[in-house]
Amino acid sequence: MNRWGAWEALLSLLLILAVGSSWSQVKGHEEHDAHYWKHMAHELLYEKKDYTMQKINIAKNIMVFVGAGMSQTTVTGARYYNGGDNETFAFERLKWSGNARTYCVDSRVPDSACAGTAFLTGVKSNLGTVAMDPTVRRGECAMDPAKQLASIAKWALEAGKAVGFATTSRVTSGSNAALYANSPDSRWENDADVGAGGCTTATVPDIAHQLIHGDIGKQFKVVLGGGRKHFFPTVETDPSGQRGLRTDGKNLINEWKQSKAGANATYITTVNELASLDTSKIDYLFGLFDYDHLPFSADIANGSVTPALVRMVHYSLEMLQKKEHTNGYLLFVEDGNIRRAHGQNAPRKAFDQVRHYANAFNMAHMMANEQNTLFISMNDVGSTLSLPGYPARSSDLLDTAAGTSSADGLPYLGLTYATGPAHSTYYRTGSGRLDPMEVLQSVPNGLERTCPALVPMAEGADGGEDATVYASGPWAFMLSGGYEQHFVAHTIAFASCIDGACDGAATLVLSTAALLAALGVRLFV
Repeated sequence: MNRWGAWEALLSLLLILAVGSSWSQVKGHEEHDAHYWKHMAHELLYEKKDYTMQKINIAKNIMVFVGAGMSQTTVTGARYYNGGDNETFAFERLKWSGNARTYCVDSRVPDSACAGTAFLTGVKSNLGTVAMDPTVRRGECAMDPAKQLASIAKWALEAGKAVGFATTSRVTSGSNAALYANSPDSRWENDADVGAGGCTTATVPDIAHQLIHGDIGKQFKVVLGGGRKHFFPTVETDPSGQRGLRTDGKNLINEWKQSKAGANATYITTVNELASLDTSKIDYLFGLFDYDHLPFSADIANGSVTPALVRMVHYSLEMLQKKEHTNGYLLFVEDGNIRRAHGQNAPRKAFDQVRHYANAFNMAHMMANEQNTLFISMNDVGSTLSLPGYPARSSDLLDTAAGTSSADGLPYLGLTYATGPAHSTYYRTGSGRLDPMEVLQSVPNGLERTCPALVPMAEGADGGEDATVYASGPWAFMLSGGYEQHFVAHTIAFASCIDGACDGAATLVLSTAALLAALGVRLFV
């Protein structure tokens, strides 16, 4: 055995003995036993050590999940709500995590457009712009091709991968748009919006039009989400009975069908139509399940025409994982309802939506293999939700006081927002705070209960804290630590060898001895 082999064997043995000794001391996972916590940490250390010793492949497949507004505070609160403090969501079980700095070029707090531009194109931009160079300000009419940014979807298509996305938002809004569109304003989802912004569609095509006719969007194998209103004209009504918003007379849904003439293309609007699909006989799938955004998961009742995100993810993967897609695929999934629930100061709906998102992620994780698939789960923007006070572990986070104010003698809740519409529910001008327990009791439906907001606003603002990025699969460890949000796109390109970004990413085995020796230096110096 050579010198490195001896060191490897010795250090591995010491690590096993250390973990083994902790096992012998743990006689139950009681939280009051200090050994319980040590044992838990040692198990995680050993798991992560083992992972770094594995062969690292090129990521043939890529899955990017985004929980809009799913700040770390939101995840923590959702754990309380969905089972307990020590619950773990499926995306939290990914082997690596890091913190991405989310600011835009011109704003400390991002919106979903500039955040999506960063992690999908690899370039930070200005607030409200979609895949545009940071020299472009929101609302500018110029569309210089040299200032249009390419996304990971374009890179994946050029590498021969199948691409698609599913969302609880409008398919033309938020982070989704940066996959396939370039626009100086994220609000320009239809031609009327462009005109209202003082531009013309001859200069700036609207986002919905780019999804149907753009070089990137027209190649997507599957698109599922909401937002029908941007795809048909004001003279027509959709299944909800509401009129479209387009003023150019175009029905982009019909134009999508016509553009796929000769292919097996299917357009659907209900969960029953989705459930009845035989995806093996479909080449292109387009589903718009609502006039606007999809309803909150907490509001989807039995018999609803709206599919749960987990079902959309399942059918999206059926479309993308076909044998003929020999070069792999890219699936992008966005849940914008977490952010929208925060905007309404409705934490129960936000927490239920996190569970909904986690179930969808778990489905995707079970349908693929970490050996050749890079999994990423992250939030794009933060929230202003906080968890103040010292509530008992056994208390209901949303219905029990977390403490009493030393100033006015009234109780306060363990959840609060910095901004939002619930300000007037809990405060009165001239008299100050109301008793929050009495306010809550006046709302019988727990899902409709809000929590206090400090600053009155029609809709709560986003938060600017770092986004938490969870990852597993080939080269996922590169997403650990702290970095700028745009680094995510470059990591995806590197790990999957798209856009000429390989530069060394290839199948290899990391040196066990070198890693253990480095670990030893860090631990014992």
